[in-house]
Amino acid sequence: MSCRPARGTSARTHGTALNGRAAVGDAAVPHPSPGRWGGARPRPQCTTLLLLLVSLGGGSVSWSVPGLRGSRLQYPAGGGGGGGGMWRSAVAVLRGLSGFGWQPLRAVSSSPVDAQKGVTLSVTPPVGLADEPVHIQVQGLSPGEPVTVRALAVSYHGRLFQSSAHYEANGLGALDLTKDPSQGGDYTGVEPMGLMWSLSPAGMENPYIRMVQRSVLKKPLKLEVTVHQAHNQTGLLLGQVLASARVERWYATPEIRAIRVREGMVRGSFFMPPGDGPFPGVIDMFGDEGGLHEFRASLLACRGFATLALPYFAFEDLPPIMKDLNLDYFAQAAKFVQNHPKVKGPKIGVIGSGKGAELAFSMATFLPDVAAVVSINGCISNTGTALQCGPVILPGLPFDLDKITVSSSGVYDVKEALVDPLDPAYGDSLIPIEKANSHFLFVVGEDDKQWNSSLYADLAIKRLEEHGKKNYTLLSYPNAGHRIDPPNSPFFPVALDRWLGVPILGGGQCRAHAIAQEESWKKILEFLKMHLK
Repeated sequence: MSCRPARGTSARTHGTALNGRAAVGDAAVPHPSPGRWGGARPRPQCTTLLLLLVSLGGGSVSWSVPGLRGSRLQYPAGGGGGGGGMWRSAVAVLRGLSGFGWQPLRAVSSSPVDAQKGVTLSVTPPVGLADEPVHIQVQGLSPGEPVTVRALAVSYHGRLFQSSAHYEANGLGALDLTKDPSQGGDYTGVEPMGLMWSLSPAGMENPYIRMVQRSVLKKPLKLEVTVHQAHNQTGLLLGQVLASARVERWYATPEIRAIRVREGMVRGSFFMPPGDGPFPGVIDMFGDEGGLHEFRASLLACRGFATLALPYFAFEDLPPIMKDLNLDYFAQAAKFVQNHPKVKGPKIGVIGSGKGAELAFSMATFLPDVAAVVSINGCISNTGTALQCGPVILPGLPFDLDKITVSSSGVYDVKEALVDPLDPAYGDSLIPIEKANSHFLFVVGEDDKQWNSSLYADLAIKRLEEHGKKNYTLLSYPNAGHRIDPPNSPFFPVALDRWLGVPILGGGQCRAHAIAQEESWKKILEFLKMHLK
């Protein structure tokens, strides 16, 4: 996947355009030393060996790889170190596989080129929160020297993701990714975090898998950043490794406390900031993929919000598939948060993506103590399945499967499949958000290909204004897609659907989507702080 420059984002509040990029986060979170950020090491598949070996450069040898039936790996010719050096490098890689080779690659590829040049790579901080920026610098290059800077990551499920960009050293033989532009690769221009948000599945992986972060308190996302000689061409081997550095991206600090919730019908994980509190309370929900998603809730806790990551199907003893829902479940979750001794109630906030945003609208409409709602690409109607709200039933707005198209590459486009919310035949599915006393923040990706998020936000705002309400803010981002996550999250324009097992088009352009994630996260934190005082 190549990320090319896209036009800038804009955000409007009550019809006013807001331009410019926003800084990430409100306050720095102190990090303990790397030794305190431990956790079990993921065990990657044998594809890790392939990807690491082709990064080493060296002698010419052909050898079989355990786990790849009937295959032999041709170790490319060229580079320094000789046969003995190559074998020592290979053995070092093999020994490091159980921990994704967290011996730095500089150590395992002991080449004379590396030692003579004295190239150094620094990533600051090497251990930090996933929503915070890092500062990547290279020293010791020759003036004007072309290099490729690359990131390699192993996901929680052992899948490999990579990104790379082409740079040229300045007149002092140095690189600073906060100042120097990429000239090619997965992105171009000055993008300090480009290596993070342009991560995509490595060549041997399914191109449509998403990076999903689990076990947020125990395991970080681990990356190896490397500097290679020359500008590599797509599909060819990378040049000699000049320097490398390890990076850990955590979704919680060690001080964050978490409990697994089994309260009546309610299931989930509750994340609490350090200290005695009380803290503003938030419920966090995702879309119709189901299951428990903790990464955003844990990051919200790092920013001072006591946050319940709330699943509503496909988790523990909840229904395995999304059936008709009852607002009682979500009311119980709200009471759990409100009544917790560390929460400053009774008002709470709700943040939701996709289907989760619809549920947030319904909670604000029918529950009195929801003071703030963040909708990320949500619909103004209740979709798919019916929602029982006391005596009121909101039927599910259906999908017209005949409007789904499939590209020649087998990617499904479902944007037009959802029936028009303004169709009089389905008027009962509209959520009467004008009855809510909440404040609303609409976060919209204008290139959302899963459904027409821009239209749905406009319909919601029109409904509010027709009832004399101005209790909303709209953040609308050109060329951003469906899944707008916290800053620096990798961008996936197409992703496998968990239930259908087919690739679904999500839309967006890489750089524009990254900007939307960075800017909206800051605005989300500000919005929740303002309305949950």
